[in-house]
Amino acid sequence: MFGFGKPKSVVGLDIGSSAVKAVELKPAGKGFKVVAFGTEPVPPDSIVDGAIIDGAAVTDAIRRVFENKAFKTKEVAASLSGNAVIVKKISLPVMTEAELAESIYWEAEQYIPFDIQDVNLDYQILDPGTGPDSKGTMDVLLVAAKKEKIADYTGVITQAGRTPVVVDIDAFALQNAYEINYGTEPEAVVVLLNAGASAININILTGDQSTFTRDVSIGGNSYTEAVQKELNLPFDSAEQLKRGQSVEGVTFEDVQPVLHAMTENVLLEIQKTFDFFKASATSDRIDRIVVSGGASRVDGFIQALQEHFGAGVEMFDPFKKIAFEPQKLGIADPENVSPAAAVAVGLALRKVGDR
Repeated sequence: MFGFGKPKSVVGLDIGSSAVKAVELKPAGKGFKVVAFGTEPVPPDSIVDGAIIDGAAVTDAIRRVFENKAFKTKEVAASLSGNAVIVKKISLPVMTEAELAESIYWEAEQYIPFDIQDVNLDYQILDPGTGPDSKGTMDVLLVAAKKEKIADYTGVITQAGRTPVVVDIDAFALQNAYEINYGTEPEAVVVLLNAGASAININILTGDQSTFTRDVSIGGNSYTEAVQKELNLPFDSAEQLKRGQSVEGVTFEDVQPVLHAMTENVLLEIQKTFDFFKASATSDRIDRIVVSGGASRVDGFIQALQEHFGAGVEMFDPFKKIAFEPQKLGIADPENVSPAAAVAVGLALRKVGDR
């Protein structure tokens, strides 16, 4: 989406509200291998609800990631999420691709709550409506992102000395990484749930198609803030406790009830998302939930998902079919790195100039 140029590989750069993650892949045999990997923390509140508040701090984090000489490619693919992005499945009368290209802006105006002049628009035909059970309508996935938000993200990348060539959506980058590692099952309904620091991206796939996406504005920071408030602690101490490390005078056991209570709130939001999906979908089943993101490591989170939804829940391994040698890349704690790398891996699979 929003790409230009000739097909060559890019660095996948996931600009998150707690860290910037970068992945560079190279083709290897029939698959890919990781040739460079980096992650650098972003100061708290530099990015809020997907909006860049402190551009200099974010630029600095990106620059630090690329001080790693293993990164050879200057071109970067980044992604957006949050309330400046609209993803909607719409039904239109059956038409040719040329007719759709001409009328999509007019059609989109009815579905997008922003001025159409202020957004970049992309779309994908999900069902051309030419099959035997077609009712004369076609399904199109419409994606709109605010130009101002795109400019903020491409701006910090440029200032850090890199060239932004693709801007994608977090949920779709996740899907890219999932399909290359797990393949697709024609009828299976799979939920990709990426729990980041400030938001949870949810992408519900039926076979190889994204049928529902939603970003929930709760994430790892909400847990940290709850611990901060409940135990009257500074942010850094609360963050340490959330990760299972004791701090002076407070044990991890003291914070577990706070974390578990927060998880209940998160489950309610996820349930709401599933209810929206079931109301608009032809099927109301969910076969599998595949979980990624740093916040998914919060104590009891996976178990609570399993108990609440009864579907198979598994951790997303973005390197399941991608060769990854953490020691060679200087990564000391690969088990902490993997859950948070899914979006960056999905972005690294993009090419300059593809849609």
